[in-house]
Amino acid sequence: MNTQEAVLDVPVARKAAPGSRIVFALTIFVSAFLLFQVQLIVAKQLLPWFGGTAGVWNTCLVFFQVLLLAGYGYAHAAMARVSSRLLTRVHIGLLVGSIMLLAICALKWRSPIYPTDILSPEAVTSPVRHILLLLSVSVGLPFFLLTTTSPLLQAWFTQAHPGESPYRLYALSNLGSLLGLLTYPLLFEPRLSLRNQGRVWAAGYLLYVLAGVVCALRAAAAVQEENGVVATKHGDDGISELRPSAGQRLQWFGLAACGCVMLLSVTNLICQLPLGLYLISFILCFQEKPIYRRGLFHAAFALAAAWGGIEFLRGEGVKTIAQIGWFDVLLFAACMVYHGELAKLKPRPRHLTSFYFYVAAGGAFGTLLVGLLAPRMFPAIWEFQIGLCGSGLLVALVLWLDPTSWLHRHARWLAGIVGTGVLALADYIGVSATILHTNPVYLHILVGVSGVASFVTIVIGPRVQARSGTILQGTVVCGWCLFGLLFWTHAHRQLSHSVLLSRNFYGVLRVAYDEPTGMHYALLEKHGLTLHGAQLQAASRRNTPTLYYGPSSGVGLLLLNRGQSAGALRVGVIGLGAGTIAAYGQPGDYMRFYEMNPEVVRLAKGNEALFTFLHDTGSQTDVVLGDGRISLDRELASQGSQHFDLLAIDAFSGDSIPLHLLTREAMSIYLRHLRSNRSILAFHVSNRAVNLLPVLAGLAEQYQLHLVRILTLAPKSEAELPSDWVLMAADPAALEIPPILQHAKLVKLTAPPPLWTDDYSNLLQVLR
Repeated sequence: MNTQEAVLDVPVARKAAPGSRIVFALTIFVSAFLLFQVQLIVAKQLLPWFGGTAGVWNTCLVFFQVLLLAGYGYAHAAMARVSSRLLTRVHIGLLVGSIMLLAICALKWRSPIYPTDILSPEAVTSPVRHILLLLSVSVGLPFFLLTTTSPLLQAWFTQAHPGESPYRLYALSNLGSLLGLLTYPLLFEPRLSLRNQGRVWAAGYLLYVLAGVVCALRAAAAVQEENGVVATKHGDDGISELRPSAGQRLQWFGLAACGCVMLLSVTNLICQLPLGLYLISFILCFQEKPIYRRGLFHAAFALAAAWGGIEFLRGEGVKTIAQIGWFDVLLFAACMVYHGELAKLKPRPRHLTSFYFYVAAGGAFGTLLVGLLAPRMFPAIWEFQIGLCGSGLLVALVLWLDPTSWLHRHARWLAGIVGTGVLALADYIGVSATILHTNPVYLHILVGVSGVASFVTIVIGPRVQARSGTILQGTVVCGWCLFGLLFWTHAHRQLSHSVLLSRNFYGVLRVAYDEPTGMHYALLEKHGLTLHGAQLQAASRRNTPTLYYGPSSGVGLLLLNRGQSAGALRVGVIGLGAGTIAAYGQPGDYMRFYEMNPEVVRLAKGNEALFTFLHDTGSQTDVVLGDGRISLDRELASQGSQHFDLLAIDAFSGDSIPLHLLTREAMSIYLRHLRSNRSILAFHVSNRAVNLLPVLAGLAEQYQLHLVRILTLAPKSEAELPSDWVLMAADPAALEIPPILQHAKLVKLTAPPPLWTDDYSNLLQVLR
């Protein structure tokens, strides 16, 4: 950027107080820590109310990103247009007002930021509006003020300490965010109830407010405002820099948006580590001595993206652990590139509030794209592939605009190495046969010749510079096109191999034939990575129970051996899936299913149903749309008990565990819906990530129930999968059915079982 001499209005700074740096650093650190803690606390409360899906978390992120943008906009406008004295008064007034608001909420609710259950929603098909409303009521103003802290205090720090870079405070802010994210599950969640978490957070917020007031007063004291006196100051080199150009601002916006798109896309696909990796990349890129090196991290980004394209094409054959590992590696490499380039483009301190505003605007835009628009635009999580390709193009543009980048200045051999890699990837995915329609041998030869030529070039002149960057630039464009082809191929396969591909707030549902499960001619239902239902398609076997609900499973043994009741049964099931349990229904029976995802209901019941278990069953069936626990609780108030002989809770096989279905209060609701002490509760706990046996043992102990575990590792039918069921009854005789006793497994615990409540739960206790 060209510079020219200019006169700027900059206040003259007094000498800062000795402890000023510590106060500024402490306030920024505490605010970032509280900022992430409150997100986790409030999200944990909302997850049970809306089903525990990634969509809930992403909607929360949309709210938090929009407020972050509002906070950064406030800081930018205030520093540019409001006098220091007025800003100090307004900001202190808002801080004090937020404390008063928390005090009022503490009197009305169970804790300052924890709304009572009276605000829990009715059954809704699109809960986004309800989530945003609840977040606004519970933490809107405090969160907004926390978001203003980093840019506002950095600007005040620049006034109090002229000549010192404030950007290391940004790295400190991200460190505080990371520690807030890590300490919550490790320190606060295991030891404190939700109510007490809110109280501790409010105490920390009070500390933040006091420190914020001190910072505001010290910043105001450091600025001499004299009527009619304007201090003339030049830039660090004696020349004042021009305002950042529109192009620079667009780059800030775009790179920040790419980071958020990748973060939320990966969060939709897996729930492990993404946010922590995202924050670590900010810390590493904005610290005083950043470790970001273009050559290293651009290569890592390209290799991870290539690996990912191959893994996508392999589809269902990729193990879950491998998918999680690849997503995490790619996200970290991508965020290091986005945030590393962002750090390189950061302006002088005079324009830092503008910088942060555009970063927040890009983050909010990316979050809105993935959190709100993508579920309505795409039938699957295609925003990941689109975001990856789009961000690659943006990074290439950033490099092209920088004449010092490796895209312009590089060793002669680099174009050959990149070209060989692109050709090898094209060869591996079969471009010769699918696109070029030629003999693959020709491409094999071309890859070999290119590799040898590149090796010779390295040996002859490893330090010889290329005369022009045109060849490398063209090769990079070809590589980008190849990545686009990879992901387009994956999307095409998803559509062509699916009977139905559907997406809503609760995730992606895919229905397909003949996936590798050992069942021939079966229609399968998958929610994300989890198989939720299957129906054999032969006419003679359509009503055969499959998967975790087969004759060898705990629920199958119960319903096939109806020893507890000689007459008709009343059965309740939380979690519909394909409706497989209805296959056990007999004339006179009544089965009532509770399901919160309307798309799951559509696939299992009605004229558009793809699965016919509910239609073919001999029993009467009803489906209640809404969260199972909330629906059961409201039925108690309006209709009384359902008098179930069997109540099955089948909601724990996915990646997101609805903890509110495993609490003492939930068990109280279940028990009041049972017909007698011989009625049975059945919990389906097949899950590769968590072991829920200790939690269920704690609940059985609390309510003096007898517990039996049916672990089926080798089912006899090819239509079944290994399953894990836990059965409970107040009367042990209800479980003394010979097939049950024959398959029962002893539950051994190495420690006293935990008792989860609505106010306390700890998922780390049950991780495998």
